[in-house]
Amino acid sequence: MDRKICILTLALLTAAFSLAQTVKPAPAQAAKPIRPSASGGTVTGTAKDASGAVIPGVVVTLTDENGNTQQMRTGSDGAYTFRNVPPGTYSVSATFQGMAQSGGVAVSVATAQVAHGDIVMKPAEVKQEVTVAEENTNQLGLQASQNVDALVFKGADLAALPDDPDDLQQDLQALAGPSAGPNGGEIYIDGFSSGRLPPKESIREIRINQNPFSSEYDKLGFGRIEIFTKPGSDKFHGTAFYDISDGIWNARNPFLTVSPFPGFQDQRFGGNLSGPINSHASFFLDFERRQIDDNGILNAINPVTFQPDRGFTPTPQQRTTISPRMDWQLGTNNTLSVR
Repeated sequence: MDRKICILTLALLTAAFSLAQTVKPAPAQAAKPIRPSASGGTVTGTAKDASGAVIPGVVVTLTDENGNTQQMRTGSDGAYTFRNVPPGTYSVSATFQGMAQSGGVAVSVATAQVAHGDIVMKPAEVKQEVTVAEENTNQLGLQASQNVDALVFKGADLAALPDDPDDLQQDLQALAGPSAGPNGGEIYIDGFSSGRLPPKESIREIRINQNPFSSEYDKLGFGRIEIFTKPGSDKFHGTAFYDISDGIWNARNPFLTVSPFPGFQDQRFGGNLSGPINSHASFFLDFERRQIDDNGILNAINPVTFQPDRGFTPTPQQRTTISPRMDWQLGTNNTLSVR
């Protein structure tokens, strides 16, 4: 008898477990649009602010007891109208940028009747959160990147520097500050000192005071300006430019009364070409020509007559620069660069 009871109990538990596995909860029904009814009523109203001014373009939502909705926008007069609304109880809500609805609106719709639901809106509360986090940038380390006084110019920062080589050199020396010694900041071109500043079009990156205490320097590297030129590319690229600066709008020298007044003009033109030589080598060729038409102003006293001696002497300058560079990949970790 006990054996039969155990078998029956086991069968009932198995059936109950199988039934629990097959019965699943019904999914929640999504909100549906309110279906118009020929025997329904009308819901109408006006959206206004606290002063009574109408608000056009407000999104008005009509929601029934089952969560079904219907939307429309208020017209230029701030009014809205829902027609053929089935009888029942509804809530009216509104949204508008920068505004919030003041209080809820409930309407009861009857057959062939008009229900009014005016909406009052007020300026929405603006909430701003500011998170202040502690950031400790005063950390010491042996890496050159942890030098807080270093300046690195490339990309958009490099493009913001002056195009004129003289102005560019003055700005870089001002940014580098004083150096350890009487000669001021020193410029290194691709690792070599006493180099002429190349045109900005051929510069890839500029580093100032990157690692002043490196053992490779014979003195402290303060005021050190490192300029790295562009290498060759795997495809042919070229650019050309022309700049002119004229002194027609320059102020006149107050000590010079001669006519015509000496002029000033600075013309700069050139370009560069880059491309491959073979699968392991590439080149970069830069050309620049500068023509400076300037004058030396004379403002002196004649030692014989003691009369002012004023005038000018033309001091033209021409500068032509050709800067070739070749890069040869010797292996995975070594590249030979010749300038």
